[in-house]
Amino acid sequence: MKLLLAQCAPVVGDLDANLAKLESIITKSEADLTVFPELFLSGYIPRDNLAEIAEDIEGPTMANLRTICRESEKALVTGIPLRHPKVKGQITNSAVAIDKNGNVGRYDKTYLPTFGPFEENLYFTPGSSEFVTDVSDLKIGVIICYDLFFPELSKLLALKGADLIICISASPTATVANFKKLIPGRALENATYVAYVNNVGMHLDLIFGGESRLVDPRGDVAAEARPLEEDLIYCDIDFSKLEFARRMRPTARDSRTEVFQAIFDLKKFG
Repeated sequence: MKLLLAQCAPVVGDLDANLAKLESIITKSEADLTVFPELFLSGYIPRDNLAEIAEDIEGPTMANLRTICRESEKALVTGIPLRHPKVKGQITNSAVAIDKNGNVGRYDKTYLPTFGPFEENLYFTPGSSEFVTDVSDLKIGVIICYDLFFPELSKLLALKGADLIICISASPTATVANFKKLIPGRALENATYVAYVNNVGMHLDLIFGGESRLVDPRGDVAAEARPLEEDLIYCDIDFSKLEFARRMRPTARDSRTEVFQAIFDLKKFG
């Protein structure tokens, strides 16, 4: 399966411009699945304009994305702010996965960073469920940026059968190095591919670092993008590598789900 890591700079607050860029890339792409960064359709973060930009999952931008996938017969994953599925007035930092038939899956970011330059808890409501779906004969799990720092979430996706964990991100230059250290560990410990697709460009005092990459199930870098500038990286998902890695190190088989309960109890009761 051919994958395209679309390391692109969005225009903050301009859905139409970002949608046009996405469509241009996908229609020209040779990939089965194209992945764009965190909040690509809105830019990171439009702050006070967020309430006007965020849409329902059945909104006009989502309708356009479904049409693009159906007409091109290609799949995509991209970041977009969405209205909360249950609570009016709340917004989620979300990823949508759309297959070539226009079927939509949604993931709402679980862990919202609110420290240093990050202020996501001021604007978003956290999600509370994992997301795994089938796209182009591949089972993918999706996480967003800071989610990568919590290994239990990636492990849960792997136990749900994910062959590829996609991490879309808006990571500035100061923190890209941390992601580059974590990504091989998540791939190796779960015997999965991990695709990391980061923003580039600048907004306010944030300079986004790029360096998107695909890491294989043994923790080796299979493809990587340049730092700080837009880049389109084609790479292949080799199913034989998945099978070999899982035979040699069967971490899904050996994982003990009771550990999740112990973590829950520790968090609940202190």
